[in-house]
Amino acid sequence: MFLLFDIGGTNMRIAVSADGQTLKETKTVPTPKNFEQGIQTIKQTANELSNGEKITGTAGGIAGPIDKEKTCLAKSPHISGWINKPLKTELERIFGCKVFLENDTATGGIGEAVKGAGKGMQVVAYIALGTGVGGKRVIDGTIPEDSFNFEPGHQIIVPDGNLCNCGGKGHLEAYIGGSYFEKIYGQKGEKINDPEIWSEISRFLAIGLVNTTVHWSPDIIVLGGSVSKSIPLEKVNTYLKEFLTIYPAAPQVVLGTLHDDAGLYGALELLK
Repeated sequence: MFLLFDIGGTNMRIAVSADGQTLKETKTVPTPKNFEQGIQTIKQTANELSNGEKITGTAGGIAGPIDKEKTCLAKSPHISGWINKPLKTELERIFGCKVFLENDTATGGIGEAVKGAGKGMQVVAYIALGTGVGGKRVIDGTIPEDSFNFEPGHQIIVPDGNLCNCGGKGHLEAYIGGSYFEKIYGQKGEKINDPEIWSEISRFLAIGLVNTTVHWSPDIIVLGGSVSKSIPLEKVNTYLKEFLTIYPAAPQVVLGTLHDDAGLYGALELLK
């Protein structure tokens, strides 16, 4: 039995797979702010989903940059209680098997590139719009090595603009990240119905995607995460075509097809 996890800033999704190809059982629970409580939650949920069957391999992602050795969370504005805690070591101790740890956007990107909306494309840019904003470039179904992780949500799009939870100013995340909507618009994202507001959010997103495109030159841009479900794609694509003037055509922006399971399918690819 294989254990898969996707630890986000708000919720974490845990699953098991019997065959290494498909998901057998999944469960979503709130992400504890305390690391020790988080480990116990993963352990209890794994036992519940596997019916006590032996776990022979574990893989998954966590929200934020991880260290170069891929053993722990290096920094996070959303789950600071997990920073520099021995996540990989603790999971290996509990389950007695090899553990593969990645940034959560990396696992989501791999899932969408191999089994989802980016399947068949050589270069896929995956942008996750949730509590925060993450992103990953996937080339031929694999992620290139980098010093930490790509963090497109922390690119500066407005000099000295909105304060970001990481301490910076004017970051993309501080304009389109779900945790900022109430501060900016006075209501949570799921309550926003004003098309003008979503048009503004789409415009900021398109600015970020222009930067993503000129840096990564993707064949397709796949959007994932909870906020992506409310984004008017036609607006994003229109703004992207307007702003991107260096190329003869802009890459198509599409929604992911694996939804909440993207990171779990990406974790299965890590196990392979």
